Amino acid sequence: MPHARLDHDELIAAAHALAPSIRDAAAGAEQARRPDDGVIDAARNSGLFAMMVPETFGGHEADLDTFFEVTLILSQADPAMGWLLGFYIEHNYWACGFPASFQKELFADANYCLAPATLNPGAGSAEKVDGGYRLSGQWQWGTGILHADWVFAGAMVADANGRPSPQFFALPIDDVEPIDTWFMAGMCGTGSWDFRIDDAFVPDDRVTPMLELMNASGEAAELYDGDLYRTPLIPILAFAAATPMLGAAKMALSEYQSQVSAKIVAATEAVGGPERTVGKPSVAARAALTIEAAELLIRQVLAEVMEQRNAASIETRSAWQARMSHAVFMCREAIQDICSVTGASGSRLDNPIQRALRDITTASNHVIFDREVRYADYGRLLTGQPIQNLLI
Repeated sequence: MPHARLDHDELIAAAHALAPSIRDAAAGAEQARRPDDGVIDAARNSGLFAMMVPETFGGHEADLDTFFEVTLILSQADPAMGWLLGFYIEHNYWACGFPASFQKELFADANYCLAPATLNPGAGSAEKVDGGYRLSGQWQWGTGILHADWVFAGAMVADANGRPSPQFFALPIDDVEPIDTWFMAGMCGTGSWDFRIDDAFVPDDRVTPMLELMNASGEAAELYDGDLYRTPLIPILAFAAATPMLGAAKMALSEYQSQVSAKIVAATEAVGGPERTVGKPSVAARAALTIEAAELLIRQVLAEVMEQRNAASIETRSAWQARMSHAVFMCREAIQDICSVTGASGSRLDNPIQRALRDITTASNHVIFDREVRYADYGRLLTGQPIQNLLI
């Protein structure tokens, strides 16, 4: 049922209340290769899914800073579930870029939707027909497909001049076939299966130009007053993907501190006091400082995005993505450092530190964090050359 509108502090409190159940279910979700049903139900009841939905539909219309803090809390409990829940929340922002008539249909019975979304327009093709399109294709990385109500898929459409134009399509889950391809080394608990669409009809009002969505220049910016709806899509997507990586690093550090404390207690009880330093404090310190620096960098980008929104230049948006990518790999390197000083127990599959390493190693390969591409463009900016990656 729809919740009363929750403010920033109430949404933060809801995330803290949800986190223990996420933490308890993390190992089982990884082994099952899918999200825990009970956690999804608890998340529905928390009200968090409606965070980015406009108030006119009963949503909370929260801004990007609230989204960041909530996702960080959830991700420190379990990075994979923080990733999944963050994407569920953020995909409701994507929904606000569709025509108003479809938004009224989408939010008629609930103040949120649960939908995977893929920007890859090359995975599908659509043909214009009377009243809409016929859409076919198979898309990877369907994060959220296992509990979805809708699916958002990108595909190419020929414009009036025959040139390919990327469009974004919304389909009910009954028109989609989930395909279990999720045999992964990390992020197993997200259950991000492929999905296939076979010649489905999509009405015109369930289609929106992808570039308008990416630049926050379409329906949402015209319909709603909140600053969130004038924020480009890719920076929001970057926070949805990067924040769980920061959460993984902070979780790994916290677990390391707890495990070292337990070893100190055991040594004290065995011999009346520790005979040597437990672990390698200098390595742990380096990891902690690296995580702290990564968080500061992410929060700096957050402040700039919220200040500039879609008024930011292409160059500024490119620099944001380079800095976010750099912060993600700082977090990955910090977790690797932590794993190097946990001893043999750090390689146990049930050790949360090991799970953090598996998750960040997998998730940091997301296309939005392509480090070499992001660094190359940032170097071009530093030397007065034009950028090449337009996924910004």
